Order: sequence, then C-alpha cells, then structure tokens
Amino acid sequence: MKKQFHLQDIILITMIALIFGAIFVGTDYLYNVLSVAVGPFANEILFGLWIMAGPLAIYLTRIPGAAIVGEVLGAAAEVVFGGTFGIAALLSGIVQGVGSELGFAVWRYKNWSWASLLTSAVTTTIVAFTYEVFKLGYTHYSIGMIIALFTVRLISVIFFGAVLVHSVFNLLDRAHALRHLGPQK
Repeated sequence: MKKQFHLQDIILITMIALIFGAIFVGTDYLYNVLSVAVGPFANEILFGLWIMAGPLAIYLTRIPGAAIVGEVLGAAAEVVFGGTFGIAALLSGIVQGVGSELGFAVWRYKNWSWASLLTSAVTTTIVAFTYEVFKLGYTHYSIGMIIALFTVRLISVIFFGAVLVHSVFNLLDRAHALRHLGPQK
C-alpha cells in the first residue's frame, strides 16, 4: 500500500470527485421528488449514492485519507455545480468521508477485500446517521421509525458503497486500468 499521494492519485480522486459532484447535483432533484413520495426515507434511499466518492477514491488509490479527500472534493464539486444543499454539503462530505475512512482504518489499510468495503459501509452509516439524527430532526421520531430509517440507509450504503464500488473496481481491473495497484486477488 502506498502511504502518500502522487500526481496520478490526485488526478484520479479529482476526476472521481467531479463525476460524483455532478451525480450528486442530479440526485438533488430526484431527492426532492422522492421526498414528496416517501418523506424522510428519500434521504436514506439515496444516501449510499451520496457516499460513493469516498470509498471509491480509497479503494482505487489505497492511500490513507483518500476517502475523506474524495468525499470532501465531491461535496465541493456539488456546491460549485449548484447543488440544492449548498455549503452544508461540505460538512456532510467531511462526516461521510470520515465514516468511510474509519472502515478501512479498522483493517489498518491492509485488507482490500469485501470485508473492508462492508466495514466501511457500516462505519459510514453509523457515523453519518449519528450526525444526521440531530441535523435532520430524527430525534422527534419513534425508536421504530429511527431503526427503520437506519436500516434503509445501511442497505443503501452497502449497495452503493460496497457492491457498486466493488463492481466499478472489477470493471477497471478487467480493463487493466489498475496496474498501479499490482496483482489483484
């Protein structure tokens, strides 16, 4: 595992951030429509998509800190592109990036398997949900509703932040775009 960022890593993370920043802005509008239909569950359904920049950045570069950088830059791109959440997206990006980073730190940045992606999905969900339970006013809901919201978020984060990130990784690996990481298992 590399311990520092090189120019190619910075370019890759920036590209991930720009792509996801645009996706985040596009899903802002989808969120507005969904929130009318399913209320607070709209946030939880889409949440996994909103955290993908972090785990993808670290999974492709394998550098400590890359999840935080990827998620914060993705949030910054969302702000620059005119996302409806404005500057508040940056704070969320920091929280989400830290949550994602923790999952890889648990494995000391040595395990790049499903276990690290799933751990990252769990830590991202716990950290971000803990922050947003107060920010979004979930404390006013019943415990059953809070558990339901958490469960939907966890499923979303596992799907987008683990399954889809792993799928993107595999596609890039098959295209021989990840030679800089060495042989893959």
